[in-house]
Amino acid sequence: MEKINLWMTKRLFFQGLGFSYFMMVVLTVAVQFLLSLLVSLIAPQAAGLPVTSWLLAMVPLYLVAIPVCAKMMQALPNMQLYRNEMRPGQWIRTLCICIFVMYVGNIIGNAVSALIAQGTGLDLSFELEELLSQGSPWFTLLFSVVLAPVMEELIFRKVLIDRTIVYGDKAAVVLSGLLFGVFHGNFHQFFYAFGLGCIFAYVYIRTGKLKYTISLHMAVNMLGGFLSSLLLQQLNYSAWDTSDPYAYIDMMFNHAGAVLGLVIPEISMIIMGIAGLIFFAVSVKKLEWRSGEYERPFHEMAGAMFGNPGMILFLLSGVCLFVLDML
Repeated sequence: MEKINLWMTKRLFFQGLGFSYFMMVVLTVAVQFLLSLLVSLIAPQAAGLPVTSWLLAMVPLYLVAIPVCAKMMQALPNMQLYRNEMRPGQWIRTLCICIFVMYVGNIIGNAVSALIAQGTGLDLSFELEELLSQGSPWFTLLFSVVLAPVMEELIFRKVLIDRTIVYGDKAAVVLSGLLFGVFHGNFHQFFYAFGLGCIFAYVYIRTGKLKYTISLHMAVNMLGGFLSSLLLQQLNYSAWDTSDPYAYIDMMFNHAGAVLGLVIPEISMIIMGIAGLIFFAVSVKKLEWRSGEYERPFHEMAGAMFGNPGMILFLLSGVCLFVLDML
């Protein structure tokens, strides 16, 4: 049937994708509102607890909205990717590149946030860092190191790329990275999420196996968030008196073990980031990009991807999240 009507005609196909992701955002916000209302009515004393904040932030997204979005996208045609193995050395080199990209993206995101804050007078403090520093570290481990990588790789790599690979590797990688960046809903995370999303997408395209991207995602979240937040909790750093240098030095000596435990991972990540820069410079010219069966010129693909109501709705919802994060 003329190759499934040119893959359901490009514009209608991407409209279905965009609308599915838009419904993911709508469901997340709606379920968060309903659960918050229930908590305030049934157990108001629990409303301000860190564990409640964690559950309200994570459960609606990962256990409700993403599964529904994945189910909606099952109606769209997909294809099976070729499966290849990733050697341990390749995995380690890729992780180093991820750390490098995370550092660069984080610097850009913080710079953009600082410029916006300076120009508008808004407080753009990163709420996720505050959430990571609160409550039980086991909640952080469960949600940010286990649940988030599994569910995010499912919806932004496997489900998405299995359906967009027919438009070429480059289109699938860039779209995966862009939607992943918008999904994070703030300038602090957008740039490094976009870069990491592109890396994970390329790994999935080359291997066809989600286990590699999930393990990379878990390692990045472990190194970039969980370990530092766990050690800062043990240090109780927020209670330190930083105005008195002598008291500050005394506190560092009294918590020498925890301070060392915080410094060593940071130094290790810096070394990995430098190695990642070298690996990136060496490997970027060796990347292989396969053409897709329905690949078209850039301007035509961009128009089909984003010039439709479904994708416009998702992007607008992302803009709303960015704006709300700044208020």
